[in-house]
Amino acid sequence: MLKRLLVPVSALLLALFLSGCFLLPKEADPPELPLVTPFSGAEYSTAVVTRGDLVSAAKVGFTFSPTRRENLRFSVLGRSYGAIYVTVGAQVEAGQLLAELESSAEQAAIHDTETELERLNIRLDTARSALDLALEEEQLQGSYSTVVSDARRADISYYEASIAIQEQKLEEQRAELEALRIYAPIDGTVTYVKSIDQNTRSGKSDTVVTVTDTASGVFTALTDQWALFPEGEQFVVDTDAGQFLCVARDPAIYGIETGEKGEGLKNVCLEILDDQVPQSSIRGEVRIVLEVRENVIMLPTRAVFTVGDRYYVYHEDASGLKSAQEIGCGLSDGSYIEITEGLEEGEYVIVS
Repeated sequence: MLKRLLVPVSALLLALFLSGCFLLPKEADPPELPLVTPFSGAEYSTAVVTRGDLVSAAKVGFTFSPTRRENLRFSVLGRSYGAIYVTVGAQVEAGQLLAELESSAEQAAIHDTETELERLNIRLDTARSALDLALEEEQLQGSYSTVVSDARRADISYYEASIAIQEQKLEEQRAELEALRIYAPIDGTVTYVKSIDQNTRSGKSDTVVTVTDTASGVFTALTDQWALFPEGEQFVVDTDAGQFLCVARDPAIYGIETGEKGEGLKNVCLEILDDQVPQSSIRGEVRIVLEVRENVIMLPTRAVFTVGDRYYVYHEDASGLKSAQEIGCGLSDGSYIEITEGLEEGEYVIVS
């Protein structure tokens, strides 16, 4: 009988317990940032809160390029190459012949015209001498006839006209020959030479030789930090080839656009003031100090994380409880960040 009564009583007590659970108040939603972190039992490293100086700086990358570089091409297309007379690294002077296309036919034509000019000039000199002689004879004879002298004058006119025609022809032939040649437009260094063989033909877009004025150049950058480079202010550009003292110049001086481009970008030009300039295109960097904080408490930036606009670290208290702790932060140099509140020098925080 007792066993039969225990079963209904147990069922009643269980029902009352379960119904009571639904009468308890509903728990609030858990916060997004957990108070206790899952670091317990897991491996992690720590970082110590230290004291030191922080320097916030802007770094802008620049590329060096000579102020003048001439890419030289032939204007005559489809012709065989004659010769290229320079190699990379050669120093050349303005007006120096650098390369030419095959021009045997043009040179032969020029030779023929020059030969004809020599012949005509000899005939002209002969005709002028004959005229002088005819005039002397007519004067000595007291003759009123000028048949002979008139004939000599006609000869002179003919030869003068023929010479003028041949000189015009020679000028045109020489222009045709010059079109087959490339001359250095500036003093400089040869920085490129096209590779050719006996089958190479001149092409419309083929650069044959590049001459670069390596005595001067500028560093340029397209940056949203252009306001940090006022015209006339000096800067030091750090490169693998060394440091170069420069001064900011108006990009328009070098034919570079000065207007603002997309996303607030503008061109910046730094003219090299040093006597020595790079011999090739290189990259460099300018570092500009924006702010300095001395003797501040700081942590590695990798030890700090954010939720919205608030800063946190994972911190372990004396009892071993690991939790997310809100802190105040200030200046950062990219590697370290200033701690303004929430931590003391010498404390440790969990990094990972």
